Amino acid sequence: METVKEDTIKERLRIVIAKELKVEPESIADDAHIGNDLGIDSADMISVLYDIEDEFKVEISDEEVGEISTIQEMYNVVNAKIKQV
Repeated sequence: METVKEDTIKERLRIVIAKELKVEPESIADDAHIGNDLGIDSADMISVLYDIEDEFKVEISDEEVGEISTIQEMYNVVNAKIKQV
C-alpha cells in the first residue's frame, strides 16, 4: 500500500468531519476538541466514525474511540490503522 502523508490524512479527516458539521474543512484545527470546540455529540460521533472508517477502510474499536478527543488524536488512531494494513 502506498504511504499516505500526514497532511493528506488530516485533510481527509477534516473533510469528513466538516461534511457532518456543515462547516468549511479549513475551520477545523488539529487541536480542536471534538465535543467542546466542534460540538460533536455521541450520536454525531457515531456517524463521523462510520464515515471515517469508510473513507480510510479501517475499523476503529470502541476502546480507541474513548481515546479520541481532538483531531490530532483522531489522526493518530487512523494513521496507526493505515500503517497496519
